[in-house]
Amino acid sequence: MDQYIKDLSYVIQNGDMENTYKMVWIRSIVETCCLNPNTREIHFDTLSKKIFGYYWNQTIYFDLEQSPNPKKRPGIYQLVCEEINKFRNQHGSKPEWFSKIESKITIPEKKISTILSKDVCWRFLKVGNENFDLYELDKGKRTVTVKNSRLISEYSDLLFDIINYRWIQKLEEFNNSPRISKKVKGTEREDVKRGNLKKFQKYLDLENPEQICFISNKPIKKNKLSIDHVIPWSYLYSDNLWNLVYVDKDKNSSKGNKIPSESTIKKLEKRNKKLSKLINQKNFKDKNTEDLELSIERDWVKYFWVGCKG
Repeated sequence: MDQYIKDLSYVIQNGDMENTYKMVWIRSIVETCCLNPNTREIHFDTLSKKIFGYYWNQTIYFDLEQSPNPKKRPGIYQLVCEEINKFRNQHGSKPEWFSKIESKITIPEKKISTILSKDVCWRFLKVGNENFDLYELDKGKRTVTVKNSRLISEYSDLLFDIINYRWIQKLEEFNNSPRISKKVKGTEREDVKRGNLKKFQKYLDLENPEQICFISNKPIKKNKLSIDHVIPWSYLYSDNLWNLVYVDKDKNSSKGNKIPSESTIKKLEKRNKKLSKLINQKNFKDKNTEDLELSIERDWVKYFWVGCKG
C-alpha cells in the first residue's frame, strides 16, 4: 500500500475527536475524489454541502447526536438541526432524504465553510504532536488541494470503512441508541426502509379485537386504522410486536417521534402481559411471540424507554 494511504488511514484511526467533525470532513473529501479522481483543488462550499447532507440524513431519520452534550451542539450540526426543524414545520414530520429535498431547503454553505476553515481543516492533520502532509490549505480562498486524489479514489472503499468505523465509535459514545452501525450504513446508502406492519394485525386483534386506539381509547374507523411504535421507530430501528399498537392515523401523525410518558409505558407493559397470556392460550409459537415473551422477561419496554430518553 502506498505510504500516502497508510498515513491517511493512520490519521483517520488515531486523531483525537471531541465530536464527529473530522469524520464528516474527510468523508466529504474522499467522496469528492471518488466522484472525480482528477480533482485537485476542492472548495470548502462543495464539502459543506456534502457534510450538511450526512448530518441531515442521520438526524432526520434517527436523531443521532454528533457530540457529547446535546445542549451545546457543534455549530455545523446545530445549523442542520435548525433547518430540519424548519422543514418539519413546513412539510410535516415524515423524514426525507437530503438528495430529494435539497432544492426545498436553505443550505448554509458559507457558515459551514467558515467553521471548517477555522477549525477542522487543520486539526484533522494533527495526531498528537505530529502533523501529516496530506493536503494543502488556502484559508483565504477556502480551498483544500489534495496531494493524490486518484490514489484516494482507488482506495476509497478501504477509507470509507475506516471512516465509518471511527464515526460509529463516536456515535456510540454520544448516543444510547441501539443498532447505530446499521443506522449509519442505512443513511449512507439512503436505504432505510420501514417494514409492512400488517403482518402484526393477527396478534394485535387477539388482545384488541374492537381496534381501540391506544392513545385516545376510542374505536378507530376502518379507514383510519394504523399500527404504530410506542417507543419511536427512529430510536429502535426495528419492528417488534411488544412495541406495536393500534392507533388512529390522525393521532399517529400528531404524535410523531415524541418520547412516550411513563404512564404510556406502563400501559404498554400491561398490554404486553395480557397479549402474552392470550397468545399462550391460542398456542401461537413463532419468532414474534418468542420476542414478546423475551421482552417481558427482560423488561425491554422500560429498558429501551429509559435509553431513548437519553
